[in-house]
Amino acid sequence: MMRRYGFLVMVAVLLLAGCGKKDAGSAEQTAKPASGETFTLKIGNTVSDIDPFNVAYREFEEEVEKASEGRIQVELFTSGSIGETDADVLDKVRSNTLQMGNTTPNCFADLSGMSEYYVYGIPYLMSTDEELNAVAESEWFMGLNKDFTKATGVKVFDGGVNMGWFGFSATGKEIHQIADLKGMAIRINQTNQMIALSEGAGINPQFIAFSEVYTALAQGTVDGMVTNVPLFYSNGFYDQLKSILTTHCGESYHFYIINDKFYNSLPDDLKPIIDKNVDKLIARTRELEVDYLEEAIGKMREKNVIVTEASKEDEDMLRQISVDKVWWDENVSLTSKENVKKVLEILGRTDEAQ
Repeated sequence: MMRRYGFLVMVAVLLLAGCGKKDAGSAEQTAKPASGETFTLKIGNTVSDIDPFNVAYREFEEEVEKASEGRIQVELFTSGSIGETDADVLDKVRSNTLQMGNTTPNCFADLSGMSEYYVYGIPYLMSTDEELNAVAESEWFMGLNKDFTKATGVKVFDGGVNMGWFGFSATGKEIHQIADLKGMAIRINQTNQMIALSEGAGINPQFIAFSEVYTALAQGTVDGMVTNVPLFYSNGFYDQLKSILTTHCGESYHFYIINDKFYNSLPDDLKPIIDKNVDKLIARTRELEVDYLEEAIGKMREKNVIVTEASKEDEDMLRQISVDKVWWDENVSLTSKENVKKVLEILGRTDEAQ
């Protein structure tokens, strides 16, 4: 249990040290680059400073500035200060307001019309981190990313990170099984996939802007919400909740992105520094997410939030709802049957194809 608090202690140390801050008297600001033009790399995302993504970003900042001898200066903007939503982050990177960030495959699909990306929104098509990563690192997906770059001017780095699997929550009652949620008004992501899954399980889906969810929970506008489990803690939703039921019905899988024009403006000796450190960033964030999930659940339980893992029977039930109502209905899955089959092929599960 000692490691439970290790992640948050590390976060506190980083914040107290002011990692990533360019104070007027800091050595980082006064030191001059060894040679050549300097480049400012502004990075933005929607999550708080204590989130693993930003802990890893601050390590990335330090490593990139050191390796480039100050020729790349990194500025990190957290908590939606530039880019309030994942879609907004993508838009800001595309316009070069931010040069780098992280966002979801659904946002790629919404922007480009490339429906292949919607496979990441289909419940239970992938249900482990290993499966998520296998698809992200497949030749098929890397080819999609190249096409996306050509269409949008946003470069997608290969391989991503799961910010966390979805959990259902309730403000006023204990939930230990999916049946406990029947008839409840639960805020979900407004996608056809999650609507079909929720309604199939007897849940009354509600659609509220993410920035307004905390207030909706506090005022009783909704009975609960769905989001990835670590986010219940890092964004403070837990203090309005009585219970959380963790599942694998969905995930917040993120890819790292960079403005392609900015990337290609870098000298040839600086591009490899970005590439190498993004690889390290992906590996480090994956590592931190594992520890953070345990710590987030522990901290919420300390605040008397009841956190229960869904039973195999409930997971199987939700999975079957998705197979029946989402996987093979292109109006609901938002992608083609061939794309679903492609994922199953990559994962060696072709026996599940229709």
